[in-house]
Amino acid sequence: MKAETDNFSVLNPENLTNDKYKILVNSITDYAIFLLDATGHVITWNPGAQLIKQYKPEEIIGKHFSTFYTPDAKASDYPGMELREAQRLGRFEDEGWRVRKDGSVFWANVIITPIYDAQHKLMGFSKITRNLSQRKKAEDDLYKAYEELKDSEERFRLLIEGVTDYAIFMLDPAGNVATWNEGARRMKGYEASEIIGKFFSKFYSQEAVQQGYPEYELSRAKAEGRFEDEGWRYRKDGSAFWANTILTAIYNPRKELIGFSKITRDLTEKKKLEQQLFRMNEDLKESEEKSRLLINSVKDYAILMLNPDGIIVSWNVGAERLKGYKAPEIIGKHFSIFYPTEAIREGFPKFELAKALENGHFEDEGWRIKKDGTAFWANVVITPVYNEAHRLLGFAKITRDLTERRRNEDLMQKNKELARINSDLDNFVYTASHDLKSPIVNLEGLLSALTEDLGTGKEMHQQILRLMHGSITTLKKVISDLGEVSKIQQEKEISESINLLELLDEIKESLSEVIKASKAEIQALDLEFEVIQYSRKNLRSILYNLVNNAIKYAYPNRPPEVNIKTFINPHGEYVISVADNGLGIAESQVDKIFQIYKRAHSHVEGSGLGLYLVKKILDNSGDRITVESVVGEGSVFTVYLNQNQE
Repeated sequence: MKAETDNFSVLNPENLTNDKYKILVNSITDYAIFLLDATGHVITWNPGAQLIKQYKPEEIIGKHFSTFYTPDAKASDYPGMELREAQRLGRFEDEGWRVRKDGSVFWANVIITPIYDAQHKLMGFSKITRNLSQRKKAEDDLYKAYEELKDSEERFRLLIEGVTDYAIFMLDPAGNVATWNEGARRMKGYEASEIIGKFFSKFYSQEAVQQGYPEYELSRAKAEGRFEDEGWRYRKDGSAFWANTILTAIYNPRKELIGFSKITRDLTEKKKLEQQLFRMNEDLKESEEKSRLLINSVKDYAILMLNPDGIIVSWNVGAERLKGYKAPEIIGKHFSIFYPTEAIREGFPKFELAKALENGHFEDEGWRIKKDGTAFWANVVITPVYNEAHRLLGFAKITRDLTERRRNEDLMQKNKELARINSDLDNFVYTASHDLKSPIVNLEGLLSALTEDLGTGKEMHQQILRLMHGSITTLKKVISDLGEVSKIQQEKEISESINLLELLDEIKESLSEVIKASKAEIQALDLEFEVIQYSRKNLRSILYNLVNNAIKYAYPNRPPEVNIKTFINPHGEYVISVADNGLGIAESQVDKIFQIYKRAHSHVEGSGLGLYLVKKILDNSGDRITVESVVGEGSVFTVYLNQNQE
């Protein structure tokens, strides 16, 4: 019979007076600690239970404890299973969703322990519930916690003795152990006779004792009413365990310090993350604190937990950074808040959860909405999370911002489309310029025949004939330039060694009539290099058009001066500049002169293709051109060639 009574005698009544039982129980507000009768009806109710579950004693005593469970859990008789398992195994521990009076849910750790009398007859159950959604702060002094508890002294004793998973004991004002329960004996290895009267620093490392950490805990509890901590503690055999401790200062009605209550829980084997978060935590076997730090250290991913209904229950730093919400603003809200209105209307958030349950996980990419209303392109992975009994706890959700990648993909698609359009345009221009050559040749022949037919009468039509010849010549030049434009992408020019002075002489020879008529002076000055590797045809076209334009756009009554220089800039680019003293270009026209058929001075005869041709040649070879100009003084065109020269 003594062996049976030892199962529930977890506190030595000789070491714990009735008043101390009351004070100890009344000091606990972080846990819901109450008794159930043998059928599961509530028969005691502590203030901790009232704080966590919102029911007053008169509202809940006498009611079945299934009141705290979700409809699904009730339907499957989950509360009844818990009582049966507690009787079969001696205790039952579980974590899951529980329901408050106002209908809101919280994630609870529950321990149920059967209580027997001396004849091993079931008297009822002790039940301890802790809210793990967020750590609650004690609002009131712990010595008032059980003012309304009217149960017998035997129930106080049984309630404390039924707790074997928590070390619950008292310290005197100096920090010496004054009481010792069965949970403390199991957790720390000391018998009551070995530890009562000893300073509680025996549970701390030598380093912590030398630094005065136990005394620091007492001082914080005195100053603030309570002190909560997690850290390494030590058993009698020297082994370490990771503990959560709550130390609460206890005062009598005269507000005199009479000691401290201390609750310790072993979190060494704390339940790990239930589901792999994209295999990042596959081998993660750390404590609850280390898991929290790991997730919060991830800033490039929004990692959050949803309950089975899609309500947000956790929020990491990456989620705050990505979506703009702080944890208090978003926890408790449905995750559909991140979706566009159309997606919500079509039921896409619910569809995602259903697919995740069906396939084990769900991955998608689409537009999501931040707090400020801006949209971002997101990669989303949703994974259902189950407990060991394969009961759905909720969903893990990982979101990554891929907006930049999406923009790059869109830009690449647009560039492909532009390239296709340019190719089609080049083909059209090439075909048109080719097909126009025959009609021009016919026009020249017809004009020659007309001139002959006029005979002596042609003198009176000389002006008209000259204008017609000039128009045909201009049209031939335009067609020729169009042909050159269309050939740029169709032909692959071979790079060769070019002597710039020789090439310039060749260009001057081609422009001899224009140079002579305008009295232009063309000079090559300060040539840092004279030989360059490039396509001869393309470089000739570039210099020809730049020199021709410099002469064509001369200032009235001022002979054109064209100066050509070369140098290598600090970036290794080979630079050729062509400077003139002509009309200059207005700032508003600078961006237009390289467009097809655009001219800065409409009164000067020209096709508007020369600079467009230069720009297109350079674009195709990865090179570039810039212009600096002052109206009335002249312009400087600078060509930058990236090819490495030998």
